[in-house]
Amino acid sequence: MKALIIRIWSGLLHDRRTMALMFLAPPVIMSLLYVLLGTSSYEPKIALSGVPPQMEALLGNQAEVIAATDSGTREQLLRDGTYDAVIYMEGPNIHIAVLENNSKTGKAIRAVQQAMSSTMPVQVVTEAVYGSADDSFFDSMAYVFLALIVFLFTFVVSGMAVVGERTAHTFERMLMTPVRRWQLIGGYIIGYGTPAVIQSLLILATGLWLLKVPCAGSVWLCLLVMVLLALVAVAFGTTVSIFSTSEFQVAQCIPLLILPQVFFTGIIPLELIPYGLSNLCYLMPIYYAAMPLKAIMVQGAVLADIWPWLLAEVAVLAIFFAVNTVSLRRYRRL
Repeated sequence: MKALIIRIWSGLLHDRRTMALMFLAPPVIMSLLYVLLGTSSYEPKIALSGVPPQMEALLGNQAEVIAATDSGTREQLLRDGTYDAVIYMEGPNIHIAVLENNSKTGKAIRAVQQAMSSTMPVQVVTEAVYGSADDSFFDSMAYVFLALIVFLFTFVVSGMAVVGERTAHTFERMLMTPVRRWQLIGGYIIGYGTPAVIQSLLILATGLWLLKVPCAGSVWLCLLVMVLLALVAVAFGTTVSIFSTSEFQVAQCIPLLILPQVFFTGIIPLELIPYGLSNLCYLMPIYYAAMPLKAIMVQGAVLADIWPWLLAEVAVLAIFFAVNTVSLRRYRRL
């Protein structure tokens, strides 16, 4: 037993990637969670219409406020993202209008509740432009789960499969033929991408028809976004596998390369992420699929609204394709 323990310890000490995963990655992930999920200094922006002056003065101490005019202007302020909430009086009740129910608009609602605690009690009615008060957390965050499941499983399957091809020296044998590097990468992406497309269809069908997740827009647009994401995941998995020597090393990349992406998919409003870390979203492949999925499923967006996101997904796919093609030079210089 002593010899076995010594052999295991020796192997771990010589495996830098495993040592980093065990002793460096956990503190980094915990620090990231603290920053992303900790107390945010974000100040909610609230538009007021016909509220008592006393409440307006109290809200001014907790949020950025302006005066709104008619109902059309109120809704436009929310749709443009200019303000997080619009507060207006209708009869004896105070109405809080928000774009959707999330942690950012929750800050605005809490500011109103705190202000009201110092004034005469009145009934508060909360209404959202998108979504329903009856929606569960799963319903409101379904676009995040769809994108994450497609990306994670496709990444794992394709990454480990390509590593298996490499360890079996299939790469070297294929590169001894007249096949070009880009043809080899294209073959892997299409080959593993085809079942990934079928997987995307099954996941989407499960969410929409079996689990009854609400979708305000086109199901076909959702499928298009998820198919592009699946192809990106295959290309990303291929990139990681080219620089890995075993399936275990591919699995090691999951907490480092997949887990942080969860927090940049909309599950946390980017405005609430401090220290400019929200800009990291542009490095996250899932971000470019989660945002159009949200626009389609929650806001009912059409193709004209999401085409820049589709182009971004294609661009990410092209980048990984180019990186993979260049990386194959380590196996054969053409």
